[in-house]
Amino acid sequence: MTTDCTILDDGKFFMDLNLNFEVSSAPGFLMRRLDFGPKIRSGFEAIGSFEKATSGAWKAKINARYDPATDGDSITVIEGATRLDAIATLWQQRHNAHCQLV
Repeated sequence: MTTDCTILDDGKFFMDLNLNFEVSSAPGFLMRRLDFGPKIRSGFEAIGSFEKATSGAWKAKINARYDPATDGDSITVIEGATRLDAIATLWQQRHNAHCQLV
C-alpha cells in the first residue's frame, strides 16, 4: 500500500499528492522538513497547497502571516491555471512561504 506520493523534493522542501484522489488528478501539499527539537515533533510542516477550483481550473497558495484586514493566512500564487502550472508555480514560490516552525 502506498502511503505517500512525493512528486518533487530538494532535500528541504517536498511536494506530496493527496492519495485520497487518483494520482493523475490529485491535489497536493508543499511541505518543509524540520529539525527535531523540544517544540517540533512532526518533522515537517505544510506550507502550501494546490487544488482544483470549482471552475475546473487549478490554483495554488502558500502560507503567509495572518492578516487581520483580510482574515487570511495564505496568498494565492496562481489561479485559473493547469494542474502542471499550479504545481510549478507553487514549487517556484516555496522559499517565499511563511514557516511557523523554525
